[in-house]
Amino acid sequence: MLEATSPAVHIGSGHRPETTTHVQFAEWAGPLGLLLSLIEARRLDILTVPLGALAEAYLDALASLDDDRIGNISTFVAIASQLILIKSRAMLPRREATEPGTMPDEGEDPEQELRARLLIYRAYRDAGIALQAVADARIGLFRREPGVALAAGLAGARPADGPPLDAGILAAGLAGLAKVIPDPEPPPEIVARTITLAERASLIREALRSAPTIVLQDLLLGVRDRVVVAVTFLAMLELMKRREIVVEQADSFGPITARRTTREERAAAGIAADVEEAPLDESLESFG
Repeated sequence: MLEATSPAVHIGSGHRPETTTHVQFAEWAGPLGLLLSLIEARRLDILTVPLGALAEAYLDALASLDDDRIGNISTFVAIASQLILIKSRAMLPRREATEPGTMPDEGEDPEQELRARLLIYRAYRDAGIALQAVADARIGLFRREPGVALAAGLAGARPADGPPLDAGILAAGLAGLAKVIPDPEPPPEIVARTITLAERASLIREALRSAPTIVLQDLLLGVRDRVVVAVTFLAMLELMKRREIVVEQADSFGPITARRTTREERAAAGIAADVEEAPLDESLESFG
């Protein structure tokens, strides 16, 4: 054990404050997480831990940090609050508990909660060690830290006794990857129609038999399907191209009004009398 006249705290770099925060006092020295483990295993008496002086040393170490301190602060507060409560209950007399693991009128025993947390931590730690052992023993496993790999690449480092890799290996690997992963399906460029030109043209003709003129916007009242709106507009254009109707729009963005052509207009344009019986061009190739 290391001897120290007063507690000392050193906060190292890393993503786990409970392991990178090292504490040292007269009876013990090591990571903050290990301190909890020893207390949980009853191998270190909580009464020997100078929590007040330890907190002061931690605040001094925290003041020396230049980067974000939130992670270290939250970890220390969570662990220190548990230790303070455990130590206070160890120092003060306690009444007999009615049930194991609980204290009368004081809620759950924090030592029991801490032991449960440490058991879970130990299970994850052991699982990680086992997985690491399997990974290290696996044939063909290669791993380098990103910083080391970058430095080696910038320096042009390569194995001294190893021949250069054949460039054809990379080409063959990419060719094999192309066979394994199929090409994604291209997105649909044409939206399937839910209604035909003939159906919408029949609606327009029927409306014009009941009224001398119709307004396109009135035919589309309550319609929310964009395909139906587009097909209705195209059907009106097709009927206008066949000289069945005349379409007018007096103002920009104004109502689009349609009426049936008269017999004289159809005769002057050379339109057959049975033009309405002829099928419409559903492919819309004539518009092209």
